[in-house]
Amino acid sequence: MRRGAVSYLAFLLFLAVVCARFSAVLYQQGVVWQLSRESPEEDSFREQQFSQRQLERLAALHQQSGMPFGELLAVCMSGASGSAKRMEDWEAADYVKWKRLMLEGNPQGFRRVSGLYGAIWNDIQCFPVKADGVVYENSWMFERNYGGKRGHEGTDLMPPENLPGHYQVLSMTDGVIEKAGWLPLGGYRIGIRSPSGGYFYYAHLDSFSRDFQIGESVSAGTVIGLMGDTGYGPEGTRGRFDVHLHLGIYIRTEKTPELSVNPYWVLRYAQGLGE
Repeated sequence: MRRGAVSYLAFLLFLAVVCARFSAVLYQQGVVWQLSRESPEEDSFREQQFSQRQLERLAALHQQSGMPFGELLAVCMSGASGSAKRMEDWEAADYVKWKRLMLEGNPQGFRRVSGLYGAIWNDIQCFPVKADGVVYENSWMFERNYGGKRGHEGTDLMPPENLPGHYQVLSMTDGVIEKAGWLPLGGYRIGIRSPSGGYFYYAHLDSFSRDFQIGESVSAGTVIGLMGDTGYGPEGTRGRFDVHLHLGIYIRTEKTPELSVNPYWVLRYAQGLGE
């Protein structure tokens, strides 16, 4: 009887170990294949919402692991449940391990998702306004009415004083000039494509710092113009609103050639780089 009980307990222990191992494998496969389901068109992706604590943690993990932000976020955000816990509790070695597992299990999915996040985050090197006292809020998709009712696809940065032509605007990334000139909505604006594929749109400039040419390369920190109040009308229109910089960030996806994402948390991260 005693021998039978010991055998039974041993069998239960073996069964528990097998079940635990099987559950771990299923979890791993689920996380890996979740990469294929990640959709940048969903609001949760476009909002790019992180806490300040999470941004600081990501910056530290970037330094410790050597992984670009896009890869860290692909690992962290694949499988929405528990993503915040992973960001808070996992160490750099955990991210390196899961990157390897994802590349082994779903290389196309990992490269796609890390590329989407990377287009937004990988190339950020500085804050876009050279001044103290700049304020901005998370105004993503707030209602706007000029040119028809629409959502606000960006973040407005307000200077300490309402002075056009005074505050320098910097390129946040290295990149190539894709657009420069006047838009009725954006006034004098410039668009820069970063190395990882993000399109950074700087609008309502008072003037450009020089005559930028389409296809010209610029470095992060380059002064591209001065903050102004241009736009909402034909070329030269000024004074329809207070001086500010409108920053937009756009990425290319399989479905959308120009998809806007929320710049607010990118700005919070960039502001921390100068502190």
